[in-house]
Amino acid sequence: MNLLKAYWQHSKSPFYSLLFTLPLLICYEILIFNLNHSDILGMRNGADILFRQFFAMFNIYGFYIVGFLVLTSLIVSYYFHSRRNISKPFHLQFFVLMFLESLVFAMLMFVFIDKIGDYLITIGTVPGKKEMIVLALGAGVYEEFIFRVILVSGFLFFLKDILRLQPHLSAILAMISASLIFSLFHYLGSYGEVVEIRSFLIRFGAGMFLSLLFVLRGYGITAYTHTLYDLLVILI
Repeated sequence: MNLLKAYWQHSKSPFYSLLFTLPLLICYEILIFNLNHSDILGMRNGADILFRQFFAMFNIYGFYIVGFLVLTSLIVSYYFHSRRNISKPFHLQFFVLMFLESLVFAMLMFVFIDKIGDYLITIGTVPGKKEMIVLALGAGVYEEFIFRVILVSGFLFFLKDILRLQPHLSAILAMISASLIFSLFHYLGSYGEVVEIRSFLIRFGAGMFLSLLFVLRGYGITAYTHTLYDLLVILI
């Protein structure tokens, strides 16, 4: 029982989340480099492009900045984790449980969205299945970082700490706002879809599910849930 309680608490922490998502990030960058033969130009996940365009404003290009940020985040997270948990051991088996938990949530998403006849990723907008699998890895890392870590956390901070709204109301409004932007995001760019109310509502519902998952279970499990869901759609 104590181990399960420790898992519930630590698995949603930034320290475990960053370590858990690091393999996704590394695999995505290696495979995308193999497809593009470049770490700057070529096909990329839409959220990844937004991430890189932000750094491009400061004339910073290439994967090295992403790797530097991840490494810095890991060091900072490890510092706070070790300072707050001096006597608590590191549990490597938690990552297995986190993967299994993510798989369960991904299957729930797949069954639910399949029942209403749609899915989050757009089939046919990229050359082939291999490319789609690579982009699915990036979707978990980058889309969840932008739409959950940045937007949900940012809205939550603004509503709760600045406007002084009640915590539960702030969380609900933050999730709704981030999910609306998440849904609208899929209609932008050269690979954007034609705007339809039905697909918009489906994506909004999926965004709410992922936002709630982020609030309750953290970034790592949410990122893997998104990626595993996309892979289920592609492979099944």
